[in-house]
Amino acid sequence: MSVELQITPSEYAARVAGVRRLMAEAELDAIVVWGRGGGTIERYGNVLYLCGHYAVFPTIRDVPGVWSDRGYAAVVVTADELVLCSEDVDAEPIGATRHLALDGRTGGSLGELVGEALRGGSGLRIGVVGSDTMTAKQLAAVDRATEGLRRGALVLADDLVETVRSIKSDTEIALLRRAGEIGNRALTAGAEFLVPGARETDAVAAMVAELTRNEAVMANAFVYTFGADAPGIPTPPTYSNRVLQAGDLFTVDLTGAYRGYFFDFARSRVVGAEPTAAQEAAYRLARTSIDAAADAAKPGATVGDLARAADELLAEGGYDFEHAEFQAGGHGLGLGFEAPWIRPENDRPIEVGMTLALERFVVMGGTAATFERNVVITADGAVDLAPVLDLW
Repeated sequence: MSVELQITPSEYAARVAGVRRLMAEAELDAIVVWGRGGGTIERYGNVLYLCGHYAVFPTIRDVPGVWSDRGYAAVVVTADELVLCSEDVDAEPIGATRHLALDGRTGGSLGELVGEALRGGSGLRIGVVGSDTMTAKQLAAVDRATEGLRRGALVLADDLVETVRSIKSDTEIALLRRAGEIGNRALTAGAEFLVPGARETDAVAAMVAELTRNEAVMANAFVYTFGADAPGIPTPPTYSNRVLQAGDLFTVDLTGAYRGYFFDFARSRVVGAEPTAAQEAAYRLARTSIDAAADAAKPGATVGDLARAADELLAEGGYDFEHAEFQAGGHGLGLGFEAPWIRPENDRPIEVGMTLALERFVVMGGTAATFERNVVITADGAVDLAPVLDLW
């Protein structure tokens, strides 16, 4: 029986209930959940997660008398209310008890709306979720608007909603499977252009076209090509019109989203030639370490167990941890990159319903290769969200 790819009002209610349980444990009377839109995905996904609202308008600085806090939104959660504060007067948040709309032409800010949402309260302990999506001006506005309502300083609680988000429902898993399927199609389309004489941009353009045809969007495509005339790791990481040569090792970390839910696949391929010993070694180390992490991803293990399973192989293979381009072996996957981060010291238990992107970029022997799997944790262990596409 297929799962309808639509989050229901009852699921939104369950999410909010989960957040309220964690608020009670943290002794928080209210949280202010900040989000930033203005593109094709929300950063950091928390507002979309809690009430289905997305701030569509491009994120731009305030222009007095014209607009304020465009491309942003905030959700205020208390024990009995969920209030959306947005600059979209036509927003229809799911499950909200109130919607306070900002008219930037007449002044004001979302921070002031947060104060209005909490009006009447006193001695509140208030947490802020999504501080990395706020400007300094916005955080100051929330601080001022709640000063007379709270006790003590605002509490940074960025991981509170993320903890609830890390366990996915059947519908979310179905959305992630669909995202992974589309990601595989995009990589397959791009691989057709990994031939001598083609350009890096030809491959990326084919990937983007395939994503678009399947109603998905690209979040990023980090391309590194290693070869005699290739740049290796450029700054910033991007793709170019450089012509691919036989023997180049092309790598891409392609991330995209379908209805907000992400796939994240890193793959490598040698262009028009058999891999050299160094290329083969880099690839095999990347892949075997990720496979080891996936094998260890069983309920009862910890996130640190996954990291150590991969790191032991990497250490044996001579991997340079100190200069790694990403100091983790992966991360949670959902409405973006999220907890848990795959690090040896992370003792969070692996639970059924977690969805993880397990990845490693291995630089060694003058070349580099990358590999990544997107998995969901079941009672029997990790299962790939989409078939593992091996471009090697």
